[in-house]
Order: sequence, then C-alpha cells, then structure tokens
Amino acid sequence: MKRYISSLMALCLMFALVLPVEAKEAESFRDVPTDFWAYEQINRCVQDGIVSGYSDGTFKPGNPVSYGAFSIMLARAFYSDELAAYSDQGTATGEAIMNKHGILSGTSRSSKSIGDPLPREDMAQCMYNVLVDKGAKTPSVSEYTQAMSSISDYNTISGNCCRGVLVCYTTGLLGGQSDGSFGPKNPMNRAQGCVVINRLRDYFQNNGGTTAPVTPPEQPETPVDPPEKPETPVTPPEAPEVTDGPLFKLQDGETAQQMMNRINASTTYREGYLTNGKPITEENIKELLAKFEETMPEGTTWDESSTFNYQSPSFGWNIACGAFGAAVSDALFDENAPVTRHQNFDQLKVGDYITLENYKTGYNHGVVVTSLTSKWSGCYDVCDGNRSGEVSWDSRGSYETFGNPDFTIWIYSRY
Repeated sequence: MKRYISSLMALCLMFALVLPVEAKEAESFRDVPTDFWAYEQINRCVQDGIVSGYSDGTFKPGNPVSYGAFSIMLARAFYSDELAAYSDQGTATGEAIMNKHGILSGTSRSSKSIGDPLPREDMAQCMYNVLVDKGAKTPSVSEYTQAMSSISDYNTISGNCCRGVLVCYTTGLLGGQSDGSFGPKNPMNRAQGCVVINRLRDYFQNNGGTTAPVTPPEQPETPVDPPEKPETPVTPPEAPEVTDGPLFKLQDGETAQQMMNRINASTTYREGYLTNGKPITEENIKELLAKFEETMPEGTTWDESSTFNYQSPSFGWNIACGAFGAAVSDALFDENAPVTRHQNFDQLKVGDYITLENYKTGYNHGVVVTSLTSKWSGCYDVCDGNRSGEVSWDSRGSYETFGNPDFTIWIYSRY
C-alpha cells in the first residue's frame, strides 16, 4: 500500500510540473489595486506576455519606459513571429527588430542609449511607424493637421515627431494631458506603455492592415456581361498650363516656411503632373531641378537655424536637411501630392526624397535624388541642405548603403 501511495504521489507531482503556469494578474501586484486607473490595461498586457512585473511582487507602473523596453514590448505585441526566431529575446533583440522595420525612425534614439527613458513624442512616432509598417488605415493630411489647435504645446514637439503625434491624436491612440498639453519631452511610464500598446492592438483589429493575406473573391458561376459603353465619350481632364515652375529662391528676408507658403499658394496639384504643368517624367524632373539649382545655387546658406524650418502638409515639421528635402519635393510635385514610403531600393527614382539613419554612429540625413547615374562608381547623385550649413547640388549617395544593416533608409516617392 505504501508503494502504491508513493507511486500515486509521484504521478500527481509529475502532472503538476507540466501544467502551464498562469500569467500573473495585475491585481496580484501590490502597487496595482483593482481601482488603479490602468488596472485593466496592465492586466491585459501581463496576461498576453507583453510585459511582466518585478520579483518583489510589484509592477512599478510609474517607472519610466526605456527605448529598449518599449522596443521589446512592440516586438512581442506586433512582431511575435520574428521575435520567436531569436534565442535571446531581450531588449537588444527587440530593438534590432524595430530597426529592421524602421520603427525607431524619426526618434531621438540615435543620440540616446537603449536604457534612456522614452519621451512621449518618440513613443508617438514609434506608434505611427508601426501603423505605416503594418499598412493600417491612417488619416489624411487634412484630417490630422486639424489636431494642431488642440495641442497647446504643439510648437515644442520635435519636427521629426510632429506627424506621428498628430496621426496618433487623430486616430484616438493618444490624448492630451489634463491641461491640454501633450508634454512631448515627458518620459512615458510603464502604465502608459500598456495603455498605448493595447490601443494600438485594438486599432489594428478595428481598422486592419495589409499584412494579413487577402482571400480572392470566388469566380461567379455564370459570366457577368460587361457594362455597356456610355453613349457619349468621357472627356479627359485638360492638361495644366505649362509654366516656368515656382520660384525656388529665398527672397529678401524670407524664411524657408515663408518661401514655401508662397510657392504652395502659387501651385495646384494635378495628378500625373509637376508644378510647372509638365508630365511627371525623369527628364522633366531633372529640368525643373536644374531651374531650382539656378535660383538656389551651390553654397546658398541652409543650416540648422529656425530660419530654415519647414512644416510640410505631407512630411510634417522638418529642420535643416529634412526641411530642404521636403521643400524640394513639395516644389517639384506640389504640397498635396500623395507620398508613398517604401524600402524597395530597386524602384528608386529621380525626385525621390530619401532619409538615412545610422543608429550606431548617430548619422541622420535627408536628400533628394537628382540622377540615378553618377560620375562616381556605385553612386547616385543627390541635392541636399545643411551640407556644412549650405545647399549642395553635387552630393552623392552610395548604392552599397542600401544593403548596410546599420542603416535605416526610407524612400518617399510621389510618382
């Protein structure tokens, strides 16, 4: 009988060891009571394995979230299949996955360490980059720019993060503080991290994306007759009048913003056409760029001062080289021309705006492609602002950089 009981106890112990361990619930954290404002959101993230508590039984909801911690949270929530392929699933791995998808693009990570607290503006930019990377529905420029007036400290948001903050506000992923401000430089804490992760997950569930396979519709059993041709032919829209194009030049006393306000007021977006009324072709873009070079010649001052800041409807708030790149693109295609962001480097075209970031060295630059062939082997030609504080029309980029894993590169095309 003793041998039987011992065997039975051993069998029960074996089954107890293989039972799954339940996720820790938020109410078991002594610093997250059930009436805590983010209790439900924390509990959801804990149960789904996105975040965990500390060994002392606390969650520390007010502790700041670092760049690395938010990266691994995003990896667990939205890139779990990729994360599963790594044996090391720490913060460095999470950040590597984020860099692969450009999620940290536009943030201050290049000048900060992986353990530094994540400012709220960088958190918003990361969320926006996830939306773009996953192909989720996002508001139009006219929709999200309306949110500017509702953010009392909008002018304190870093230029690279303005678009991310506005999109997150417009979609309801973020809200302001009790005083109507956003607090862009304030660190995000662990409770807030759980809230925004869950809002982003819910947004994907409600608005979808392009990452899931789409099932093609079944073919009808009987052929459908084609619609009858209209009795009267449809007249195609008239081609716009051909002009010399906008005057891309800083006139006496003008800032970059004032110059672009003048240019944008003088042009009208017409699909398939440049701002001078000519069709969008490589030859016509080069011709218009050559005119820009005449009016804004090599060596023209264009530095990091506020004089050269530019808020573009399509690219958001930009400074220095970013402001020059956005200005050239808007002056070529019009401020309301649609923008496609991609990383298909085989589809690089003249007139495309490129951003390049190296998180190891802190290098961050924006350029506009002026030629796909260069006098320099393996290079393409570009123009850029803030090249030692000046405009340059004789710069170049290396095709080899596109394959460098240390760089995050995005192409913004308006073809």
